[in-house]
Amino acid sequence: MKLGKLMFVFFAVVIALPAVAFAEDLRIGVVNLNQVFENYKKREGMEEDFKDLTNREEELLMERQDELMSLREELQLLERGSDARKEMAAQLEKKGYELELDKELALKKLAMQEMEYYEELYQDINDAIEEIGSQEEFDLIIKKQVIPPKSADLRELMFKIRIGTVLYFSESLDITDMVVEYLNERYSG
Repeated sequence: MKLGKLMFVFFAVVIALPAVAFAEDLRIGVVNLNQVFENYKKREGMEEDFKDLTNREEELLMERQDELMSLREELQLLERGSDARKEMAAQLEKKGYELELDKELALKKLAMQEMEYYEELYQDINDAIEEIGSQEEFDLIIKKQVIPPKSADLRELMFKIRIGTVLYFSESLDITDMVVEYLNERYSG
């Protein structure tokens, strides 16, 4: 068994030697995607649009809720056991169900819109990185994820460890600012 492991290591080193010599000619870039997302001006505009959409949805729901409260107040004024009260109670119940359904639909609509915004931003960023990679003749551009060291629990810590793709790189390889500048110029222009 030990001989098999030794042979594996030997062949891995022999196979890797040409790659090491080739690596000297590679042009590599590293991008901190969190920083790119934070500094991309289009994100700020999209977040404002999303806040406006959220506010409009909340206003519509508040109007419907106010209408429901008015109906409840009217119901209290009607005589108990009267046909008018029964009819109003049925209408109130129907409007209550409709309001709950509208809330669920609004939440789904907002979630879909938020996902579309982030997909669009990610696509912009990905396209920019590909264009920079091609124009600047990079052989490889990799993602650097800054992982805060403190974690709330073990699961969060394990997740942070798994998403950390680059553990170390020379700052001379960092092209994050170049990507942000490229994106913001393209967005402004």
